[in-house]
Amino acid sequence: MRRPSRVARTALVVAVLATAVSGCEQGGPASTSPASTAATKAAGSLRARADELSQRGQYEEALAVYREALRQEPNDLGLRYAVAVTLASLNRRAEATEAYKWVFFNGLPGSELVEKSETWLRAAGALATTTEPVPDKPVEKATATETRLRGHITWANVDPARPAPRVHLRLEGTDSSNKGIVYNTAGTLNGDYEFASVPPGSYRLTARSPLIAVQLWELNVTVQEGSPTVLDLNEASSLAPGTTFVARPR
Repeated sequence: MRRPSRVARTALVVAVLATAVSGCEQGGPASTSPASTAATKAAGSLRARADELSQRGQYEEALAVYREALRQEPNDLGLRYAVAVTLASLNRRAEATEAYKWVFFNGLPGSELVEKSETWLRAAGALATTTEPVPDKPVEKATATETRLRGHITWANVDPARPAPRVHLRLEGTDSSNKGIVYNTAGTLNGDYEFASVPPGSYRLTARSPLIAVQLWELNVTVQEGSPTVLDLNEASSLAPGTTFVARPR
């Protein structure tokens, strides 16, 4: 029996390889990992829950849930931004700065979240600026600690036998230099409130009671440079004067 020539053997090997490659190429497209899909769904559900907590002013609880969602989707830009906003709402400025920087450096340049992060970081002095003051006419800027908004909250119908009801206050920039910047703080009825390290500019202040889900104030305010801006809140300027916080007898 004659053995196949070297040429014939080579042709046979080439044909087998071609068949194998062809079979691989005809295979179906790679499917999405079930684990990846489950993680995305879990993160979305957690984010919706965290958004609800944040809207109710429960920022600590919202932060915990946002971070749990991040463990499922660590590269989700929207979740990272939500964490940054929540940290800023809690006045945890150092952590908020790092969170905003992550969005700024990892997001798509020019996108909405990147631009909002840049605005916050520049207002907080956390990004270097290329603008240099003219030597013979130096530009004086107030430091972050020199500008703040504070005031006293006065309300008549409060039960003196119970802890003072909490008030959630929100300060949102309204002019071109601070639009998109939001600060949050908490106070109590017949107590003081303060927004520290607020750049000068025009803002809208809103305040609501988480106890009865009522918005109590919505006012425009201009934060002045160099000294604290004082804005006292009372029933005369309230959206809901006469609201009672006295427990009714059963």
